[in-house]
Amino acid sequence: MKKATFIAVTMVMLLFAGWAQAEVCFIVNGSFEDDGYIDDINAIEPNGWDVNMPADKFTGYVYSDWVTDANYNLTLYSEWLQAFEVNDMTTVSQQVDLANANEIFFDLRLGNWNADKISAVVLIDEDVVWDSNDLSTGEYPNEVYTVEDKYRDGELHRLSFGLRVKVEETLWQRYFTDWDYIECTEFCGGFGLLAGDFDRDCYVDVNDLKMFTDVWLDAVDPNDKYNLFQDELDPNGIINFLDFAIYADSWDGNMPDLKMFTDVWLEEVGRNHEYNLFQYDKGIINFLDFAIFADNWLKTSYEQGE
Repeated sequence: MKKATFIAVTMVMLLFAGWAQAEVCFIVNGSFEDDGYIDDINAIEPNGWDVNMPADKFTGYVYSDWVTDANYNLTLYSEWLQAFEVNDMTTVSQQVDLANANEIFFDLRLGNWNADKISAVVLIDEDVVWDSNDLSTGEYPNEVYTVEDKYRDGELHRLSFGLRVKVEETLWQRYFTDWDYIECTEFCGGFGLLAGDFDRDCYVDVNDLKMFTDVWLDAVDPNDKYNLFQDELDPNGIINFLDFAIYADSWDGNMPDLKMFTDVWLEEVGRNHEYNLFQYDKGIINFLDFAIFADNWLKTSYEQGE
């Protein structure tokens, strides 16, 4: 067969694309309002949060010392006159799906602070993704961490907020962190990213198609953003029409030219044939031509207003 029926069918799927949404990020009890006062979070964990706190070195409670949202906030602090090792740490954590998370933001206050000795930290799994670094005593509303692509894999990740010691010595003072209004923002107004929105602009369009053709038939890592099919039996898959079918389900582009292009798919044509975009001497209409076609999709050959 000169024409690949499967190719035509999968491309026609683009005409009837649905806006299937993935799960969105959701942080439980991000403002610590669910429980009221908690004198010791080592004894009573705030709803939604797991506490990891060496009791002889750190203390934490839910109170109203520094509230930026509603009535309560979380306070973590290091105990004084205690011997600490480098990277001694206390955290509160919960499992979250970051597949469509754009940013994680939070309000923070640092009290009696010494940036040479201690840091406020945000972790995903075991990775420190945000650190207070050289911040000094003060209030820091609307701190932001922009979620990296490697955490947007559809798996649950452990999101933690805490206090970490940077020195090996006895601390003679208490260092305080107050946390409140821990939330995340989602792409695309909270609807989440569509499968195939590779450039994360909330549209599945020609820009994504061009990116897709650039990796066509490449072998990729299981968590690569182009590996849409996510075959558990063959995780190191080839980017092919199994992935393209998923991409096609979110397509919102224009179709007439694409339909005409598929009508000559895999035909042998002359050098000057209008669909021989790659301009090989005697070519087969294939992805070499399709990549060029995609690069010009929905562009215009004249300037608006002329």
